[in-house]
Amino acid sequence: MEKFSLIIVLFAALATPLITAKFHLQRMPTAISEILMGIILGKTGLNIIQPDTGVQFIANLGVIMLIFLGGMEINFSLMKPKEDEDSFSPLGASVKGFLTILGMSLILSGILYVTGIFNDFILSVILISTIALGVLISFLKEAGLLDSEYGQTILLTSAFGEFIPLVALTVYSAVQQKNYLSVFGLPVIFIIAIFLLRRFNRIYDFFEDIDKTTTQLDIRLAFFLIFTLVTFAEQIGAENILGAFLAGVVMKLLQPGEETEERLSSMGYGFFIPVFFITTGVNLNLRTLLTNKMALILIPVFLVAFIISKGIIFFVFRKRFGKRLSLAAAVLTSTTITMVLPILEVGRNLKLISTAQSGSITLAAIITCIIGPMVFNKIIKNKSIS
Repeated sequence: MEKFSLIIVLFAALATPLITAKFHLQRMPTAISEILMGIILGKTGLNIIQPDTGVQFIANLGVIMLIFLGGMEINFSLMKPKEDEDSFSPLGASVKGFLTILGMSLILSGILYVTGIFNDFILSVILISTIALGVLISFLKEAGLLDSEYGQTILLTSAFGEFIPLVALTVYSAVQQKNYLSVFGLPVIFIIAIFLLRRFNRIYDFFEDIDKTTTQLDIRLAFFLIFTLVTFAEQIGAENILGAFLAGVVMKLLQPGEETEERLSSMGYGFFIPVFFITTGVNLNLRTLLTNKMALILIPVFLVAFIISKGIIFFVFRKRFGKRLSLAAAVLTSTTITMVLPILEVGRNLKLISTAQSGSITLAAIITCIIGPMVFNKIIKNKSIS
């Protein structure tokens, strides 16, 4: 079946949204339904997919596209200072919110380390502090909250919850590999990103005059940015997903049109990203996990950690948004999957965690993405938000 793996994966990607629509499961994040489909067809279930190098290559491009599109979702206009000093600042609130999340993540990771439940303190902090930016954006859009102060504050908090752990992971990975020079070389990738932004910022408007259906210059530029920054990130010993994220930020700052963003999203979510999520589910072996008691313990432990670490922002947001909306924000930001998967992949590659531990934490993240949005929708139902 290995020769037909890509065909089966692509058919699964096509069938998954049809099945969720048939059984009225649209509220479930698409990423989760694709992972569950992979579990059914993979090692845990029917075992009819054995990913070959081709499938794995596309899956690797999928995670790069996922992080790239996450970088493109950041609204930098929210970071402009307010003229009125007394007015509410989504940026200021989000900084305070993420700092409280980070502080609680440090406390919870310390407890896990001291009790011996999870022995890698730094990796635990990085995992627990992450927020699923892509999942939050889709739900804020569906709820019509993305342009509100409330939605903007949640969006910026989740952006910090993706970018800061990403940089921390890059540094930690370099230290673990004793590649200390790459830590000092980390600013190089940011300098390259700034150079590319300044270089293409002058000519991007010119694209509209010559961009044709057969040239698609904006799309070609996007992939040039992706592979340039990913390649340089790898060359200096950083994680390729950091390069992908910065490529998304650069592309966003070039202010592409809505059509460009839609085409890039179509390519990512229509092909590359579903292959990544389905392959993730395929590679999960829950049968082995069920025989490992220590790994099983990690499922409820990390599930509780994901929820408690984000629950602390309730106290940061309460003064501005009230108890109900602050609780909803705390619940929604507890969803985490998009960064957890690449973090776990890096952890496995560095031999910091076992495959069974990775599977347990993945399951905990999946549960947050099922519970979080569902509870969020119930809390904000019929609630007027400005």
